[in-house]
Amino acid sequence: MPYRRGRPLADISIPFELASAITFYLIWPIAELINFIFFSGTYENRRKLKPFKKAVLVANHTNAFDPVHLSGMVLPNRTWHTMLEATVLSPVLGTLTRLLGGLPLPMGMSGLQRLLQFAETGLKRRRFILFYPEGECYLYNQEIKDFKPGAFYISASLNVPVIPLVTVLKEGCCKRGTFWGRPFPKQVSVALDAVYPSDYVKKDENGDFTPASIREFAEAVRQKMQQEIYRRGGTMAYYKGQMERMKGINDKN
Repeated sequence: MPYRRGRPLADISIPFELASAITFYLIWPIAELINFIFFSGTYENRRKLKPFKKAVLVANHTNAFDPVHLSGMVLPNRTWHTMLEATVLSPVLGTLTRLLGGLPLPMGMSGLQRLLQFAETGLKRRRFILFYPEGECYLYNQEIKDFKPGAFYISASLNVPVIPLVTVLKEGCCKRGTFWGRPFPKQVSVALDAVYPSDYVKKDENGDFTPASIREFAEAVRQKMQQEIYRRGGTMAYYKGQMERMKGINDKN
């Protein structure tokens, strides 16, 4: 059933969850094979996710295949993937993305509260919920943009850790533009150590989280991810700027 604004963010009924599992485990191997052909994608430190029963995952968004590839981090489990609400509203693509775990991001503070309410239930069904805190896909970028605070507010509200997943891009053996250079970067996705909200987030006299401490939490995670890219020599040689929205689907909110 297509998503409509104001409806529950995800269908967690048994029939839909069964259809979701069948769709995911049929489509993921095909999509990941295509991803491997283009990006030679690999994983490191998947073991760092195993101890956690619940966590918020955050990742830099470098290409349209990120949801496919990052799903491999948590296999054989599945994760919720947040995405633009406009994408999920599309009748055909929206239904497919929901079956694959897509979760619309409703707008505004009221939307954030709806997402928080869902996360409390959703993390009982699946161990992880994945955010791209930059808010957009920046094709083949290795200079991570400022993070929006939503994922970190949810982490603090539910008192669950944030686990950063960093996509690092490399040129391979030969530089881009040479005869043997790759048309697409090599990609490795790396799980970093969990970051806990209690290390950063503070409350005011009314018991509410202070916005400054949420931003500090988000920036601390962003810096850890950026330093990992620098440490591994991530390249900007393929950078193409912000990925265009899909015309007629998510180009308007």
